[in-house]
Amino acid sequence: MLVALVYGLIFVGVTATLYQLYAVNYAINFDNARKLSPSDHAKLERLGAAAGQSGWDKDAQAETFDHAVDATLGEHFDKTLVREAIESGDENAARALLRRHDDLRFGSRVSARIGPLGRAHLPRRDWRALFITLVIVNSLIAQFLGGMSIYTLLYPVQTPALSWLNEPAILMGLIFLLLPVNYLIGQLDFYLNDLYRIGRLTREKSAKARFA
Repeated sequence: MLVALVYGLIFVGVTATLYQLYAVNYAINFDNARKLSPSDHAKLERLGAAAGQSGWDKDAQAETFDHAVDATLGEHFDKTLVREAIESGDENAARALLRRHDDLRFGSRVSARIGPLGRAHLPRRDWRALFITLVIVNSLIAQFLGGMSIYTLLYPVQTPALSWLNEPAILMGLIFLLLPVNYLIGQLDFYLNDLYRIGRLTREKSAKARFA
């Protein structure tokens, strides 16, 4: 009975890692644009409405937008950065600003709080290809371990250093260790991609300012 339970959990674990692969891939291609809390969604609509009322050719109209930024993101926030996101139509960058505005600090360079690592400058590279590769590799490892749990029933591994492959409980434990790893990779990808979009926006704004 216990052996059947272990094999059932192995099946569940392998299936869960495959689902995580699908979930991360879906988030990368479709879901990031929709991951806004109701309050942030309301803020985005307010900023869009304020931007729609101003053509940036009158001080009073620009001031209206600045007040909207103060009310939604705080007085410390770089209003020109929000304006750049709205004017350029970069909705993904605008959503990233809303999600991460509490983590951003503005000075000579924009920095962000990255968990226990403290503050760091915004990434200049998009790490999504690396993160999806890691999730794919972890899913393949889970499938390999699941397959070995069946294979070793008929053909036990004879090498002493690899004898642990003959233990379904160990294989089950390793598969379930991959689940939180994949989850953390997905969360890190989502967070760093937001910071990358914000960093790209700041560079585009600086480039326009230099050549204006």
